[in-house]
This record gives sequence, structure tokens and C-alpha cells, in this order.
Amino acid sequence: MLKVFKFGGASIKDVESIKNIGNLIQKFSDERLVIVFSAMGKVTNMLEEVVDSYTLQNGKEVVSLDKVKAFHNTIIKGLFDKEELIFDEINNLFVEIEWMFEEIPHQGYAYNYDQIVSIGEFLSTKIMSSYLNKIGFKNTWVDARDVIKTDNTYRNAKIDWDKTTSLINKHLNHQHCITQGFIGCTSENFTTTLGREGSDFTAAILAYSLDADEVVIWKDVPGMMNADPKYFSEAELFSDISFDEAIELAFF
Repeated sequence: MLKVFKFGGASIKDVESIKNIGNLIQKFSDERLVIVFSAMGKVTNMLEEVVDSYTLQNGKEVVSLDKVKAFHNTIIKGLFDKEELIFDEINNLFVEIEWMFEEIPHQGYAYNYDQIVSIGEFLSTKIMSSYLNKIGFKNTWVDARDVIKTDNTYRNAKIDWDKTTSLINKHLNHQHCITQGFIGCTSENFTTTLGREGSDFTAAILAYSLDADEVVIWKDVPGMMNADPKYFSEAELFSDISFDEAIELAFF
């Protein structure tokens, strides 16, 4: 049985939550899993600030990026020993952004957005893949850009379904695979994104292409409720709900 799991940023927002997800995933070690992770916590928002500063050339992009670095360094120091390879891998991802800072932005906001913001998913999946391997859940890290092919509509890329389906079946054939949500790649090898909240879409693309038995979108909540408990103290948990009702709730 093949299952596609997707975890959002709130599920892996700190060391404690990452360890919790590690314990959860280990329970499924006997099953074939493809696991999709979003960027950690509010990292997408933090990287959007980097993009804005870089585009405006206001000199604040380095300070904004340092906040992203500090966030991830705190996490990896809480999960790994200093001599482990993950420290270099994370540093190299930040160097990719710093290389962009050396040039004046000339490709347009959407292009710059996709090249920078997408790094959030590479950071999270590198960390999660390394941590899961460390605790005994052996997995293969897959670059989503190698399998999800799109057009050049940056920030809202359209899928080339024939190429994507073929490549997914070629590359995601291991017992346990970990990859990024939200990300694709053009025929010229430029990174694209699939729109905000695109990680759920990634999980669906993978499940469709692999003819998966099940897709599970994991959330750090007890279930679907009739209102947002952050704003309504008397929100009630649904024991079951129809698709039509779920769509209506999601719309509002």
C-alpha cells in the first residue's frame, strides 16, 4: 500500500514538534510512504520579507535573511551534533540566496520570489530527511524540481502532466521518499511555485501520478471544527462531515 503524507509548517515549527512528527512517522515504517513537507513555521512569510527587501534594494535583505538563518540554526542545533553534514547542507542553501544578492534584480518580482521563497521547502525537507534517517526511519530525499515540471508562470505555475507523471514514477520508487511541497521547475531549470498553500496540491499531484491508495493531510489540530477555535471559544469538533459541507466551510 502506498500513502502520500503531507505536513504543513505549523506541524514542524520547532524542535519539539519535529520530534513529535518523527515519532508519528516511525509508526508507519512498514508502509511505502511519500512524505511532503512545507517550509517550517512562518518561514515562507520571513522569506517573503527577504524578497521584498531585495526587490526594493533597501539594504535590509541581509538582516531579513539572518532571521531565517537564526530560526533554522536553533532547530538543527537542537536535533543534531555539530559535526553532522546537515550544517553544511543548510549553509549551502543560504549561500544560494546570498548569491542572488550580488546581482541587481532584473527578472521581475515573481521570478525572484520563486527562486528565494522556495528555499524554505528545501531547508525543511533537508532537516526532516536527515532527522528521520538519524532516528532510524531510512528515507530518500527527492528534489521536487526533478519531477514536477511546469510552465514559466512564476508564483502560479501550471503543471506539465505528461512529463510530471513520467518523472514521478521514475524517481519516487523507493520505500520512503521525502520531497518538497509548493515547488516545480521549468524546462530551463528555473524554480517555480504552485501558489500559496501549494503543498496540498503537490501531495495530490504525487498521489495521482503514483496511483496512491491514500492521501493524508496532517494538521496540528484535533479535526475539522465548525469555527476557528482561535477566535471562537465554543467551537465544536465534527465527528463526520460531508464533502459539500467541508467545501463550504473551507470557502468561508
